[in-house]
Amino acid sequence: MKGKPVYTISGLVLAVASVPFVFFLHLPLAGAILAALGYFVAMKEFSKFTGPLQFFTQLFAGLMTGTALEYPFHVFPFLLLTMFFATLSTFGRIMFFRFFAYTGKTWFEPLMLFLAIGCHVAGNMSAHSDWAGWLLPGPAIIFAGIITWGIIKDKRQLLAKTMKGYKIAIGSPAPPFSLEANDGTTVSLSDFYGDRNLLLIFVRGDWCPGCHMMLRTYQKNSEQFRQKNIFVLSIGPDPVGVNKEMVERLGLDFKVLADEGQKVAMKYGVQLQEYDNAFAEKYDEGIPLPASFLVDKTGIVRYVSRPDKVGEFLNPSLIFPIVEKLA
Repeated sequence: MKGKPVYTISGLVLAVASVPFVFFLHLPLAGAILAALGYFVAMKEFSKFTGPLQFFTQLFAGLMTGTALEYPFHVFPFLLLTMFFATLSTFGRIMFFRFFAYTGKTWFEPLMLFLAIGCHVAGNMSAHSDWAGWLLPGPAIIFAGIITWGIIKDKRQLLAKTMKGYKIAIGSPAPPFSLEANDGTTVSLSDFYGDRNLLLIFVRGDWCPGCHMMLRTYQKNSEQFRQKNIFVLSIGPDPVGVNKEMVERLGLDFKVLADEGQKVAMKYGVQLQEYDNAFAEKYDEGIPLPASFLVDKTGIVRYVSRPDKVGEFLNPSLIFPIVEKLA
């Protein structure tokens, strides 16, 4: 099962298994325990498998936990809403990353967390007040709180670093590099001189679910990039072996280069030497910033992602007109 979302699939199985306990065997407590267990089993792959299956599993397991706790719905379903809001607080940014990116709409997670806590307290104070009602949604709320606080800290640190822009601006020569790719080959910037335009995507590492969503989005547009003679490369701080596994897991058809030591990220000015967040991978040098650069055939930077919207998605409607004007 290498490269497969084993924990996500297991969590979904547990959540689905809770359905007959609730609706047919009339054992809602057993169903609630199964669904909650499925929720947290799937959570183990929070930062690995950022796709529709994971989102569906977490939402379904969360809703089944709340449904089982409320069944047969004699009162307002506060605990069902608790799990719904807690799930959105935890996974909403990844689910809607195209619109949120890393630093946009950071009111979303605190609002969802506030609603989850409010519904949890209201549900237990007004109707439940049993151990299951208090306990089973509790870990989901706690994890949502950790993610919410991490996102707020992330925004502060990223924007503090990028508020003056990146070191390399539009019109500047792209700093040269030579790095090992996930397939074991060595890739240099000079390989593309006079031949192809190059899109460089800096990612923070395989631990970063937002970076996975960025890479998946670029993958979806890979055919358009090829038609425009744009070669896509990703650069991250992980070693070759980690990058190889990530490429296979995400189904990427472009290479990920190993910038161990983050020297290339430093050259481009997309590196944060001091970074503090509990859910992030720890690197001795700090951490790269999510950013993208379009380099033309002569080695000149023609497009840079916006520093004030760190990790924004590269919109083809913005970059392709730039490519059309290149010689």
